[in-house]
Amino acid sequence: MDDEKNKIDEGKPGGAITRRQWLLSLGSSVVLAGHSGAPGDAATQSAAPVAGALPPGLFLPSLDHLTHALTSDDPFYPIPPGAETEYVSPHSGSFVPQAFAREEFPVIRRLVEIILGEDLKNPEETPAPGAPASICDEVAEWIDLVVASAPTVRALALNLPADQRALAVAYFGTEEPVREIETSEPERVCREGLAWLGEESRRRFAKNFLVATPAEQVELVISVSDARTNKTAASVGTRFYALLKAESIRGFYTSRRGLKELDFKGNSFYAETPGCALAPHPQPTESKLE
Repeated sequence: MDDEKNKIDEGKPGGAITRRQWLLSLGSSVVLAGHSGAPGDAATQSAAPVAGALPPGLFLPSLDHLTHALTSDDPFYPIPPGAETEYVSPHSGSFVPQAFAREEFPVIRRLVEIILGEDLKNPEETPAPGAPASICDEVAEWIDLVVASAPTVRALALNLPADQRALAVAYFGTEEPVREIETSEPERVCREGLAWLGEESRRRFAKNFLVATPAEQVELVISVSDARTNKTAASVGTRFYALLKAESIRGFYTSRRGLKELDFKGNSFYAETPGCALAPHPQPTESKLE
């Protein structure tokens, strides 16, 4: 029985690699990344990649990506020739939105400022050359990427083979997130939402949204936010706000500044688990009320 198990674990030359081999490959990559010098050095230290196809849903780790994530503090990293990883590249000029018109993108950015808070509109430090000017710019650019990518993502999701879709459902534990990816249309929500915002601003204040005072802009956003008077009412405006809020939170807390605020402990090598710095919750006590 043990011999048979070993044969399965070790796999046959030229065949599909096993889950055990994949995990061992990932483990060696992390060790190399944690102990090497420059990020690119680990690639020269690693053994030759295991030949054969991976099981569906598993991918060989990229040493370039792992070492960059574990050792680099810079916002940009020189893209190695032929790298499969999509690295963030600095802007060669001013940012050009893909999903929004030039006159629409400043509206998205202003809405991000209102949602995240005015205190984040100015940068903490001088941004690196080619980087967004502030975290609000970075999150607005993230939203532009999400909306621009939506049609392609939706088409790919709808054309997943049955076994890969089943894998996605098993990963999430429910079909709802998968169905959301297949049916979500953020480009339509934003198009309709921007039109609604312009019309509502002119109706209320007789001026375009960006020309309105900060107080008027906030008033308009609150009218469709979670703080609105009738929380059960849904409209083009509430759907637009919900999308922007969700992606603003996602964009912020996956950014360098957001991870710093969370005191994120990942992307580092530890000799022991760093643990949680939060104070333990007090134990419940018996009520003294009769």
